[in-house]
Amino acid sequence: MDDAVLQRFAVVLALVGVALHLAALAENPSQGFLTIGFGVLLLALALGGAPLTRELFEGDANRTEAERETTRAEPPDSESPDADGQS
Repeated sequence: MDDAVLQRFAVVLALVGVALHLAALAENPSQGFLTIGFGVLLLALALGGAPLTRELFEGDANRTEAERETTRAEPPDSESPDADGQS
């Protein structure tokens, strides 16, 4: 599923969750957060955050790969012949 479609679905699901939660609280205020609407809202937040989380993990993986390539390309100073002060 496309990320934009998933995010739109999550927004609609969040609105439905809020409506269900408020309706349940209006009927029985002593429930607190233990309503189906609150569960639907949490599900919507998890779905909406999925593309962002995936981008963060992909960015971290790309950064790690770039760091590996940089490390292979440049030898540390301790291994260079000039590091001991001798030429």
